[in-house]
Amino acid sequence: MKAVELVAPQRLRVTARDLPQPGPCEVRIAVSHVGICGTDMEFYGGRRAAGYPFVLGHECSGRIDAVGRDMTDWEVGTLVTLRPNFGCGTCAFCLDGRDNICPSSRGLGVTIDGCLAEYIVVPARYVWRVPAGMDVETAALIEPVAVAERAVQRAGPLAGRSVLILGAGPIGLFALQIAKLAGAEVRVADPVASRRQWASNLGAVCAFDPTTDEMKSERFDVVIETAGVPETVSVAVDRARPGGRIVLTGIPMKAASVETRWVVWRELQMVGSFIYELADFARACDRVARGEIRALDLVTARFSVDRAAEAFEAAASRDGLKVLIKMREEEC
Repeated sequence: MKAVELVAPQRLRVTARDLPQPGPCEVRIAVSHVGICGTDMEFYGGRRAAGYPFVLGHECSGRIDAVGRDMTDWEVGTLVTLRPNFGCGTCAFCLDGRDNICPSSRGLGVTIDGCLAEYIVVPARYVWRVPAGMDVETAALIEPVAVAERAVQRAGPLAGRSVLILGAGPIGLFALQIAKLAGAEVRVADPVASRRQWASNLGAVCAFDPTTDEMKSERFDVVIETAGVPETVSVAVDRARPGGRIVLTGIPMKAASVETRWVVWRELQMVGSFIYELADFARACDRVARGEIRALDLVTARFSVDRAAEAFEAAASRDGLKVLIKMREEEC
């Protein structure tokens, strides 16, 4: 089978690998589409360490191709997506339904080889049936919508509240749509003009450049940080009003400097939001299936697997949003 391996920073190769076989509680997925996200780009750019060669990718869709001997409730041909972070299943966090923070979790494309392969084998309990009528491209976008869903849920009740989203990448733009559905008045900050335009098109009250003096004096009930750079963490603290709540979703690869005195003086609440729990994933899937989220609209480029290197270069350009790689020529 074909797989896309990262062999060094900014160096990919399409190579042949053996077809994986599912264990008793696993299924094999014939991968259809894979989305490139910020985590992939951290590895691709060399900002996160990888054991080369390494297969990236964790946002995907496909069809069940083979099932383990104990998986009698799965049928070959079923269209699926998956939660690509696998908890151990036995620790206190997993037993409490919080496998997103399992200390022993394994992540596709992060700690183990990912989805940029024609076939992958995964634990069946993390596979998700796609609702009837959803196409394979849209199904590949449920995972990042779930990340945004989790962030908005961590913000608390939003009806009638002012929300600032820092970063207008796909997660920020999905969070914008979900926060609006919750009744919030949402503004978005991003230094890239094309991304500010996307935020405006998706219903932001306004979208502004945080590097200018524009709206410097305005404070917000909730600030959701999605950019994942150290500078925006301090911006989040600065822009939260007294008693406000800050949700940190992005993952800076360097330490952030925060004026903790403002956290104390304003009695700010800072919470982390890491991937999602099962309920968040279910809500995200339902929202996409009902058409509440303009998910597919955010896809700005599509590439075949043989053009994976071009796909990553397109993703590196901040003028684009979500880039999809099609793993097989036949209809999946």
